[in-house]
Amino acid sequence: MMFSGLRVVMTGCVWLLLNMPVEARDSLPIFDSHLHYGGEDAQVFTPAQIMAIFDRNRVTHALISSTPNDGTEALYRYAPERIIPFLGVYETLKDKRDWMHDETVLPKVEAALKKGIYRGIGEFHIFSQDRKSPVFKGIVELAAQHGLMLQAHGDAGIIDEIFAIAPNVTVLWAHMGTRPEPAFLREILQRHPQHLYIDTSVRDTLLLGTDGFSEHRGLTPEWRQLLIDYQDRFMVAVDTFSVNRWQTFDSVVKDIRAWLAQLPEPVARKLAYENAAGLFLRSSGAREE
Repeated sequence: MMFSGLRVVMTGCVWLLLNMPVEARDSLPIFDSHLHYGGEDAQVFTPAQIMAIFDRNRVTHALISSTPNDGTEALYRYAPERIIPFLGVYETLKDKRDWMHDETVLPKVEAALKKGIYRGIGEFHIFSQDRKSPVFKGIVELAAQHGLMLQAHGDAGIIDEIFAIAPNVTVLWAHMGTRPEPAFLREILQRHPQHLYIDTSVRDTLLLGTDGFSEHRGLTPEWRQLLIDYQDRFMVAVDTFSVNRWQTFDSVVKDIRAWLAQLPEPVARKLAYENAAGLFLRSSGAREE
């Protein structure tokens, strides 16, 4: 009976949090740590329209990477005070699978870095079977040499390899990795107690329990405790991996705000804005909203 009563109380708390007044849930500014503005996106949305999407969702700043990099540079030129440009290593989306075996990648990246606008390299896709790629090692070494961050879409083996190559480089791990499980992420964060940050992009339905594998709607105690315990290491993001993702941006942000509302307000504020601002704004002297 005690556990049954506790379940009722927890369910009621989740219901209250998910049904908070809209103005309370929407009050937090958001610093999106994972967006793309690729060739197809630029054909549908102008930079002004992208800023309008940001404005109505209270997205004050955004980390942008693109394939090709033209989109990132166009947004940065339009709103340099709001855009954190990351350098992609692909020329086309077909390059995702084998860029780490293309010896022309490194000189192209070195040439692009001479523009002096990029704050990091990525998002790049790579998994453990390619962890010993000389091109991948070169990218990590370039990041360390230039004081740039890395945004990696890969498994835990890739994260381990990055820090084996360059222990002091800062890594933003996309999508909570390939095993988005509280116990596993806790293990990785403990293994790398510094310089590893995690973005939550495309995992919002998982966190809300609406991905088809859970019957509840809300953070489990395990997820909630992980996000509280490592509140300085997570950052929210939408990930506009397609034109449709820009078109549904508002609903994705609504989901993000729904699970943020189940955290203590100071923790939610860190994940929504402060952690990314600490990495990208204070170090560069950029203006904060």
